[in-house]
Amino acid sequence: MNEPEPVETLTEPQIEQLHELYQGEWWSKGRSLEATRDAVKNSSLVFGYVEPLSGRLIGFCRVLTDFTFRATVYDVIVAPEFRGQGLGQRIMKAVLAHPRLQRVGSITLACTKLMTHFYERFGFSTMPDDVVWMRRPCDAA
Repeated sequence: MNEPEPVETLTEPQIEQLHELYQGEWWSKGRSLEATRDAVKNSSLVFGYVEPLSGRLIGFCRVLTDFTFRATVYDVIVAPEFRGQGLGQRIMKAVLAHPRLQRVGSITLACTKLMTHFYERFGFSTMPDDVVWMRRPCDAA
């Protein structure tokens, strides 16, 4: 396989491929194609990796940020047949090296306990005991 190529915007076929990837994960299954389009469009930064010849999306994540105080990483995903080959690491390194994120005060993400070891490699740690992620479900999305 040729080296995956990074992209910062997704084509419509790549958005459809992202939607397909979402359908295979417990945390994103059931998202609509329209919601996927909106999430990509409204993200501050998009990090995609595609197969060079086909342009097929094989890795992705997005970031929401004010580019000053906070940034949050969402939806880190690698196509199942490309897992274990370092693509997730390339995605995270690209996020952390992005020039527009260099002056951000802190970058956060949410993950399962099983994934904490992966993200610790990039300097992430669990939040202090007095910081709690809270959530309010809404009807939309």
